Amino acid sequence: MWYGLVVLIVASTIAKYGSDAQRCSCVTGPPDHLCPTAPLLQVYLQHELYCTRYYKCTDGRAIEFQCPYGLYFDTVNNTCTCDFTLCYRTDPCIQFVDSCRCCAQQFDNTGLAPENFYVCYNDGYAVATTCPVAFDPCTGEEIQLQFVNQKCEVPPPSTTTDSTTSTSTSTSTSTSTTTTTEEPIVVV
Repeated sequence: MWYGLVVLIVASTIAKYGSDAQRCSCVTGPPDHLCPTAPLLQVYLQHELYCTRYYKCTDGRAIEFQCPYGLYFDTVNNTCTCDFTLCYRTDPCIQFVDSCRCCAQQFDNTGLAPENFYVCYNDGYAVATTCPVAFDPCTGEEIQLQFVNQKCEVPPPSTTTDSTTSTSTSTSTSTSTTTTTEEPIVVV
């Protein structure tokens, strides 16, 4: 009887505390990794917990702001609005990433598109994340940031050119002489 009681207590303790393993992010603090270092770009980020708060990227850092009372952050228009449905969020995509075990890495983007990466958790799982789109007020363009050197940054300049060079060959013949002329034609 006494032995059975001890086994029951030990089993219930293991069941209680063994199943309560906490999943903790390997990244702490504000999401600075989502903010580009380019100073003029405008980037706003959804707060990870509260729909009444948001982050604005300033000089590569995520600075937290709060909407006025009764307003909620709209991630499409980057403004605070009275639409409460903005508080409804979809569940994040979490999957196992071996390189994330025990926080061996904070991020991993092996084999993913340049703008996508994983934010690691201590248990080897990770949440799929996409770099935000930045607005450049100087050009009026939106720029899809890419994950470079553990941070979302402006994509590096492209090494391909848009112009194509082709060669045309013209041949003319006469009774005694053949002339071949090659002229490069540049298509712009």
